[in-house]
Amino acid sequence: MKRQVRFLLIMAALLIGAGSCSTGLCGPIFEERGALAVGVQGQYGFLAGDAATTDGAVVTDEYDQGVGYALRLRYYLGNNKALGISMESQKFDGIPDRVAEFQPKDMTVALFTMDYLLYFQRASTLTRYLTFGAGVHHPAREYENGSEVGPDGLVLTAGAGLEYFFHRVASVDVCVRGYGLFGQGGLLGSGQAAVGLNFYIVD
Repeated sequence: MKRQVRFLLIMAALLIGAGSCSTGLCGPIFEERGALAVGVQGQYGFLAGDAATTDGAVVTDEYDQGVGYALRLRYYLGNNKALGISMESQKFDGIPDRVAEFQPKDMTVALFTMDYLLYFQRASTLTRYLTFGAGVHHPAREYENGSEVGPDGLVLTAGAGLEYFFHRVASVDVCVRGYGLFGQGGLLGSGQAAVGLNFYIVD
């Protein structure tokens, strides 16, 4: 857990550092109200909490960290605001247990959220943003002897990121996000660091 928290803190520090030292490296970009963006990201994260599986085991004792991916769609509202849709697949590797009869293999959480984004210095090469979202999640746990699906539940998310425009309609997007996964019989959450590309559809 300490290693995972340290990783996210380092990512957050890099975001803050890159943003604070680059305010003078800005140039105008082309964007207007109604612009659509399609983004893809790879991500890495970890689980946290005390929620239990149906057999009474604590989820975070069986699964810890892993890679994932996300597809993000955004609609620019103007005035430094946007609405978005995120579809994500978060995967967490199983933790070997010498005592357990059947070893956990991996846990996959599919998420669908509606997002609200607040941008800072939108008309610049380097844009900062905050994001907040809500939606649903669907977990599936794999064991050597089979799988366990659900229960589905509500997810709330919040995060911050940087978007660097290397072309007026294409950017690199780096962000960190936290997720609260409700309906799992206890407290369960995840933290994710992600990087990817956004492509803008403009007239």
